[in-house]
Amino acid sequence: TATVDDLIRIAIERSRELGAARARVAETRGLLRQAGVRPAPALEVDGATGRALGSPGKEEFSGAYSHPLETGGKRDKRIRVAEKTVALAEADIAGRTLRLASEIKLRAVDALTQEQRLASFDSLIGTLQESLKLTEARVEQGDAAPLESRLLLVELNRTQAQRRAAEGARQAALTDLRRLCGLAPAEPLALERAALRDSQAAGDVAQLRQRALAQRPDLAAARLVEEQGAAEVALSEAQARPDLTLAARYSHRTARFGDLYGYTASGRPALLRDRDNILAAGISIPLLTRRRNLGNLEAAAARATGARSLRQHLEAAIPLEVEAAWRRWEAAVESLKILNAGVVRQSEENLDIVRQAYALGQLRLLDVLNEQRRLTDTRMSHIEAEADVRRGLAELEQAVGGELR
Repeated sequence: TATVDDLIRIAIERSRELGAARARVAETRGLLRQAGVRPAPALEVDGATGRALGSPGKEEFSGAYSHPLETGGKRDKRIRVAEKTVALAEADIAGRTLRLASEIKLRAVDALTQEQRLASFDSLIGTLQESLKLTEARVEQGDAAPLESRLLLVELNRTQAQRRAAEGARQAALTDLRRLCGLAPAEPLALERAALRDSQAAGDVAQLRQRALAQRPDLAAARLVEEQGAAEVALSEAQARPDLTLAARYSHRTARFGDLYGYTASGRPALLRDRDNILAAGISIPLLTRRRNLGNLEAAAARATGARSLRQHLEAAIPLEVEAAWRRWEAAVESLKILNAGVVRQSEENLDIVRQAYALGQLRLLDVLNEQRRLTDTRMSHIEAEADVRRGLAELEQAVGGELR
């Protein structure tokens, strides 16, 4: 047997959707690392000769080094945008995990509710089968009318049909649990009867609203998107500023003046050559205007505006969602209290009285069956009320953004 916490743990470990989200986090961390890389310098080496064009005396060698310099704090702004992307990917995992846990809790409620219904139907079917045997024996002896056995048979078939529907709903809920948890068809899945917590909601509705505003993953993501939009606007403004490139070049040139000769210091003849060593330095500035990056700036500003609107919407809607979930849970609790206060027991006592009156010949079998149906409906209402409390708690936890302990 397994508890809901066990199923949630298994689902988190096996979920491929969460696995993809974790890979997305690793991807964004790689992009964050890349965002901090500075532009690479360049080294250039050139050589030239005039031999191929009939000028054997012309030779030139040069080497250059250029170093780009980013302006406007582009690197820091890129890092800030990348950091928000990483935080967004992590918030996405938190949101997916919360939704997965909520779905598992709701499906577990459905499965256990149907198991309770099945137990109630099984008990009723056993009672009806026993009554049918006794009535058929009385009919054979002439102590009861054949109509009574037919009435009991109809009620038995009706209850068996209801049981079959409950069994189908239970199997569907268990299949959904297998899908959510990533369990193979051959793996066992048995829920403990106490698999669901019956805890009370912690704090009042005002405290829950504050908790939701502080910890809801979707609101945290909306705030991060808004911050990312502001960072993208700052980056777009910085990208409109031209970067600088510093460069230095050394050149060595040699040239021979035909077949002219001169004399060295020792008096020996030598071909006349001209040798030059040149060192040059410079700076390159692209001629950019703000209009060249205006499209990116407008797009970033629009994203920031949309993110701000989404954040404001969630901040206004989340407290209302929490209050609505609280009211549904509170109403379910009150309904269950009323049913627990004596409705089920009173219905059982009513049925006993009607059966005694039937045995004394004061009531008809139809009256007994009608009272039996009322008791069955009351028990089903009690089971559904318990389920509503647990569903309401699961929905309230989802609205708040975390478990209520």
